[in-house]
Amino acid sequence: MEWFEDEEFWRELYPFMFPDSRMEKAEEDSDSLIELTGITGGDVLDLCCGPGRFSIAMARRGFTVTGVDRTEYLLEIAGRRASLEDLSVEWVLEDMRSFIRSDCFDLAICMFTSFGYFEKHEENMKVLNNIRNSLKQGGKLLIELMGKEVLASIFSPISTDELEDGMLLVQKHRIEDGWRKIHNEWLIIKDERVKNKWEFSHWVYSAAEMENMLKEAGFSVQQVYGSIAGIPYDSEAIRLVVVAAAE
Repeated sequence: MEWFEDEEFWRELYPFMFPDSRMEKAEEDSDSLIELTGITGGDVLDLCCGPGRFSIAMARRGFTVTGVDRTEYLLEIAGRRASLEDLSVEWVLEDMRSFIRSDCFDLAICMFTSFGYFEKHEENMKVLNNIRNSLKQGGKLLIELMGKEVLASIFSPISTDELEDGMLLVQKHRIEDGWRKIHNEWLIIKDERVKNKWEFSHWVYSAAEMENMLKEAGFSVQQVYGSIAGIPYDSEAIRLVVVAAAE
């Protein structure tokens, strides 16, 4: 089983990954991504939608939304949240390597460093090809992740995050394979004991690498930003955000 297929990983880490503040910020960020892409209506694919942060925010704005994720636990949360507001969102339990709906979507989004999980480069390229095939001609893709340049500027071998109840997440990091990947060891500590532990690696991409991969997959890259708010991708960048169009 690959690390991201472990439901316990997402259950245990959910409070750290998706605090209320991050869920609420999706509202502001959704307005920004609409502005960056210029797509103001139509069909949206939220790939690796998780608990539906952006799927629900986009549905509120009148888009027809399909949220795809391979983790049942996260989709259950997303479904409950949408039901509370009587929002119609299609939730699909499927791996991003296999999900394709030809010429179906006006906009595809992939947020929160949900790209680059797979061991082989060819698998990550398959995801981009799937997205290209799922977009209508001229449809847009917005992908948001931690860029290699940003990571290099802030890299620390260890970081911690603590919840109000005292539960602690310790993250240990090391760079692998000539800066192609980052290896992570995440430990959850409760009552001064290690409650759970995971080790995994994923790819880290520079802006140029992402541009080249997108062009190979049949996209034209329109703009590269340093945040979802649209700041330049320079020394002040905090994320890597790429907007591309399906050719």
